[in-house]
Formats: sequence, structure tokens, C-alpha cells
Amino acid sequence: MAQISQVCADVKIQSSADKFYGFFRHKMHHLPQIFSKKVHSFEFLEGNDFTPGSLMHWTYDIVGPTKTKVKVADVDEENKSITYEAVEGDILSQYTLFRSKFRASDDGENGGAIVNWSFEFEKANDNIPSPEAYLEFVSKISTVLDTYLAVN
Repeated sequence: MAQISQVCADVKIQSSADKFYGFFRHKMHHLPQIFSKKVHSFEFLEGNDFTPGSLMHWTYDIVGPTKTKVKVADVDEENKSITYEAVEGDILSQYTLFRSKFRASDDGENGGAIVNWSFEFEKANDNIPSPEAYLEFVSKISTVLDTYLAVN
């Protein structure tokens, strides 16, 4: 029986948790313009905003060209957290379960925020690597997006 695993990373940013979360809650569709080399396209298939049940189609190149349908599984306004789950596409040939979650929280000591990213996954077989490349990518997105948010 396959095992559900998880990888996580915390990223320190200068933006507030509200501003970072607000981007992913309301403007995430801008990612293809900001990260055009890695995120190629985005469109809503069902729903028209980032609310639970909305279905999106993404094409990206993190570990190779990928097309994936993703649904918004949960939005937690109070905790500034959003959970996404792959429901169809290339990524599910490697992982029978692939769920990503981020949570932004203010860093009271130093200002700015801490963004916690986690990926919950179940490998299709033992030869599939853990999704460390995805974790590295979202960590980089966080720091580049932080710079973008400082001027926008």
C-alpha cells in the first residue's frame, strides 16, 4: 500500500501576510505574466475566482512540460491559507495524490511574514522522487513575488 508523504518549507518575506495571501486569493492568474519561463498558462474551467470548488487548468515547466487541472480544495480566510489539489493531468502519472497548501502568517518579531508551503503526495511507484523541485519552485516564487508586491 502506498504511503502519503509531505514536504514543507518556510519562506521569510518582507510583505505582510495579508498582501501575500491577497495575491494568491485574488490575483494568482497573473503568475504566467510574472513567471513566464516556468508558468505558461492559466484559465478557469469552473468558477471564476479562487473559491472552494473552482477548477483551473495550468501549463507549466517545473520538472518538464506539464498540463494539470487543479481545484481549490479549501480557502481559510482567517488563517490566510489556500489548499489546491490536482484532479487531472500529467502530475497524476507520478503521484496518485498531489495537494499543495500555503499559509501566510505575520512575523511579529521582525515584520514581514512567513509563508509555509507544504505538498502532500502519494507516489505512483517507489521510483518517483519526492516533489522537492516543486517546493524549491514555490519558495522561489515567494521571494520573487515578494519583490513584485513591494512595487505593485
